[in-house]
Amino acid sequence: MRLLVDTDILIDHLRGARRFDPTGTDVSISIVTRTELYSGQRADETTIDLLLAGLEEIDVDRSIAERAGRLRRRTGLAITDAFIAATALEHGLPLVTRNRRHFDRVEGLDIRSTIRLAP
Repeated sequence: MRLLVDTDILIDHLRGARRFDPTGTDVSISIVTRTELYSGQRADETTIDLLLAGLEEIDVDRSIAERAGRLRRRTGLAITDAFIAATALEHGLPLVTRNRRHFDRVEGLDIRSTIRLAP
């Protein structure tokens, strides 16, 4: 099963809080996740590049952009979260996140709490 991973999962991994191990899982990210990771105050771009190297990135296209705008208008989501939720919905992917409260208000979004994560 293919999954879309939210930025928080990768940030926790980069900070050493929780290990992210996508082995044996078909994992994708929104291109917005790359933006969020690169925007961090202590972003180690080499480490970010290595982490993202094996993951499929989904670009924002017109349908994702339009859906993200509608989601933001209807739910009040932050624009980055709206793009990530719209990406999951447009591609029919479950979203793996630890920020359920950000996404619970998005109707039809399949939210998962974990994939193969080690403490």
